[in-house]
Amino acid sequence: MTVQADRIPFTDLDDPLMFTDPFPRYAELRRSAPVSRVRAPLATGMRAKGYMLTRYDDVLAMHADPRLSSDVMRNDRIGRLRWLIPKPIRLLTETMATKDDPEHQRLRRLVHKAFTPKLVAGLTDDITGIARELIEQLAQAGQVDLVSDFAVPFPLTVIARLLGVKDHELEEFHHLCLTLTESSSKGTRGLIGMINAAAQLTAFFERLADARRDDPDDGLISQLVRTTDGGDKLSDREAIAMMFLLLLAGHDTTSNLIGNSIVALLDHPDQLARLRAQPDLIDHGVEELLRFTAPVAVGAPRVALEDLEFSGTRIPKGSRVFGMLISANRDESVFPDADQLDLSRSPNKHLAFASGNHYCLGHHLARLEGRIAITQLLQRFDHLELTVPRNSLRLRPIVQLRGLASLPMRLR
Repeated sequence: MTVQADRIPFTDLDDPLMFTDPFPRYAELRRSAPVSRVRAPLATGMRAKGYMLTRYDDVLAMHADPRLSSDVMRNDRIGRLRWLIPKPIRLLTETMATKDDPEHQRLRRLVHKAFTPKLVAGLTDDITGIARELIEQLAQAGQVDLVSDFAVPFPLTVIARLLGVKDHELEEFHHLCLTLTESSSKGTRGLIGMINAAAQLTAFFERLADARRDDPDDGLISQLVRTTDGGDKLSDREAIAMMFLLLLAGHDTTSNLIGNSIVALLDHPDQLARLRAQPDLIDHGVEELLRFTAPVAVGAPRVALEDLEFSGTRIPKGSRVFGMLISANRDESVFPDADQLDLSRSPNKHLAFASGNHYCLGHHLARLEGRIAITQLLQRFDHLELTVPRNSLRLRPIVQLRGLASLPMRLR
């Protein structure tokens, strides 16, 4: 029997409870209302309304359902306002993450020829060196903010290296990236900062692309601007959009994974002791930490191209649909003792990187960075201790992501 709209529960993702302890709420929704109405804040200060899916099977299914479009501009109301979107921000909506097949397949095929697992594996020594350099700075300080002093600069520096950013450009690159990503939670004022940062980063990426056309190397940008497939190639705009996607998808998520993982391990000293005693557990451990800590809370929204139904609830055509990864990865029907951290959990078919055609192309890099960061921290420091009460830690007010604003610690 189809559930009537007026009987569907409503959740405001901007509710402080959803940033502190949302898991009981999601558990109740999975039991009694797996499809519910939701309101989510946008960078503009407005609110997006839609439906959210909280069960694993539904979230998994939505990623393979052709009736759900990844192109939010296909929402009639939003599409009519496309011309109002500033050009630098519009570019962020034109990545392959917001395209449907066959255009998505075309872009993914071309990008995959450039951004290969082999390229990522070849970065292992460089990434380890970056981690060790930053960790030595932590050791000198003793008391640190693990978020701003390590979890944020580590993946940013890796991405800069991947893109071929020169040492003298690093400071500017870091500043623009942080302005872009941190502005999304600051309403209209933040939107202005985001537009300016996006415009400057576009110019920055264009300079990098022009340099690699004139003087190609073995790096990612050279591959992006040169890769062809049956005569097809990325346009200049598509190559720049891919650089933005790599930045946005590979920076905050990895930062969140590192900070969240350290807190999760401190909250579960038995699991921390296991990992110290069995360093080879790190591969399974990172998978479990991805599942348990939810560095990405909700995947990219979809737009219903027709009326459809999930778990007995009708979703009208044109609605936004949110797949709640944070809830799906705690679904008791899939993960026994889902609220327990178990670093040896197997199998572990979590959805931290989504699934289907839009499975995160950067998952190899994210996993590698997570393994290296956590391993190097535990090898260098025998003692990790919070310098503030555990209940004083706060998450950044960004609905899509789940990461700490700061993490004051003493390291020895």
